[in-house]
Amino acid sequence: MTNKVSLAYLVKIGVALAIAGLLVATCRRATVGDLYTTAPARLHQAPDESSEVIQHLPPGTALFDAGEVSSCLVGIYLKDSLRWEPWLRVRTADGATGWVFGGAAYPSALGPEDAWRWRCQKRLQALIGVSNARRLLEWAQATPRTDTALAHHLRIGLILCDTLQRALRYGIRRAGAADEPDLRWLNAYLRYFRRYRGGIALDYARLTQVARQTAGAQDDVFAHLGCEVFPLDSMASPLPAWVFPLSWVESASNLGAGHHLLALQRVEQALQRAPLFRPETERLKQLLLDDILNSERTYWQPLPRLLAELDSILAEPFHCLSEQERAALLVRRAMLERGLVRTDLRSGR
Repeated sequence: MTNKVSLAYLVKIGVALAIAGLLVATCRRATVGDLYTTAPARLHQAPDESSEVIQHLPPGTALFDAGEVSSCLVGIYLKDSLRWEPWLRVRTADGATGWVFGGAAYPSALGPEDAWRWRCQKRLQALIGVSNARRLLEWAQATPRTDTALAHHLRIGLILCDTLQRALRYGIRRAGAADEPDLRWLNAYLRYFRRYRGGIALDYARLTQVARQTAGAQDDVFAHLGCEVFPLDSMASPLPAWVFPLSWVESASNLGAGHHLLALQRVEQALQRAPLFRPETERLKQLLLDDILNSERTYWQPLPRLLAELDSILAEPFHCLSEQERAALLVRRAMLERGLVRTDLRSGR
């Protein structure tokens, strides 16, 4: 009889413990969110430090990611370290919804590498939007196998990186932080583009490396042309071969030194050998013509040299120059000859 009572008692205790364990596990799952806070944080009404504070969140607070990010990165100090992150829209375990600074949140179920990728993707979403961030990730992971595929890949990249460059100009809110943000994390998504003096530029040397791995030669021709046009560091920068640098971003036209004629000859050849890249090659040609025709341009070389190179260009039977472009060059020549443009900057006069 005693044994039966003891057995029944043990069964009851076991059931009670099992139920208690289930309840604890259920409660634990209910409070383990997608994220948790790694530092004291505040839940704000809006993605702004000055907005109303809904709750104060101690370290370890469980949060549920609502999927929205702010439209910019903001610099905020956490534990004496300046962090550049977006605001994240989140929900707490008790149902309060608001915005928390992304630097104070960490994904619960991800290892270090996946957590880093998650953080970078949130930054991209803040800078260029969710759909563009997804497109950039897909673009960065794609591997063009032919020169045709690389031409398409390049055009998508030019659009995405132009979007990203504008975002870097307008989508970073310093909020009193004097230091520049560390953007090295972007390098993983740029492929044959590079961060360059506060912006993003096509690196023709890197494009050359990609072109070597594809079938077809037209991408090789175009990449080589780009390296010739930008010999300084192979970057699509404000300093192509036909200018005389005055600073890293300013220059005078070096018409008269022979670089314009040589570059036009190379453009002509590239258009014949790499028609897949005609739009991009035409854009390089337009940069060259703008250097000659821009009404605000000044010239490094003396007038006789300017006229001599212009005459050589006009005498060459370039198929890449339209009649309108030739007419514009003739008008520019007349303006130079009449002394309506500043020339011979190298003399210091």
